Amino acid sequence: MRPGPDSRRFAVHDHRPGAAPAGARPEPMALEVRRTGGGAAAPPHASGHDDRLLRVERHACLAVVSADDSADRFLDGLLDDGGPGRAVAVHGVDPRTEPDAVRRLVGVVRSGMPLPEGAVHDALVGTALRQGLPPETAVERATDLAAALGLRSVERTPVAALTPGQRSRTAVGCALLHVPKLLLLCRPLDDVDEVSEQILHRVLGRYAASTGTVVFSTGSAEVARRMTDRLFMVCDEQVRCGSLPTAR
Repeated sequence: MRPGPDSRRFAVHDHRPGAAPAGARPEPMALEVRRTGGGAAAPPHASGHDDRLLRVERHACLAVVSADDSADRFLDGLLDDGGPGRAVAVHGVDPRTEPDAVRRLVGVVRSGMPLPEGAVHDALVGTALRQGLPPETAVERATDLAAALGLRSVERTPVAALTPGQRSRTAVGCALLHVPKLLLLCRPLDDVDEVSEQILHRVLGRYAASTGTVVFSTGSAEVARRMTDRLFMVCDEQVRCGSLPTAR
């Protein structure tokens, strides 16, 4: 995903995998999934290392593509138990042993895109408060994200009355409120209008360029091609082929 025009206001860093000052230890991957021996074996081409199913470097944007709901189930299960035969690390932190630390690191849009009831503004502020943000900060970030995501005109609209694109933008806003380092998003770009896709492309591009890493699921290879330069395939919640170029 190429950063949008507004990304120039953020500081520029060297985000290449392993890029570090001489003698410094490379930073851990944003997301790493390893085989632990209890699940179905992945084919050799799924990774260049026997036990590594997936490695996602910092400031990357990857699409998880599947013809059914396998990609959604794959993302939904990562922070719960990792899935059968898998071990997960988020910036080097194990969700099973340090769940609170991982929750602070990750913003999630679950499959089905559940949202709190009420108006858009209340949903954003309420989510921020539940994430532990102080009230003043919660309101400020909700207002800023509503503006960035083109939601100011529907701030008082009930979530239940939103269009699919507006709902998707609201869900992504909720995931971004606590400024996570990794976003796991289930189908944020499927079946949305063109304006919503453009807004999400811009916002997620800025986020990946300046703050963190995006992994999103989709049932459309075309959506993956428009949004990112890399994708991986999932079938029956197993990584079947990783880090394919989209030939965008």
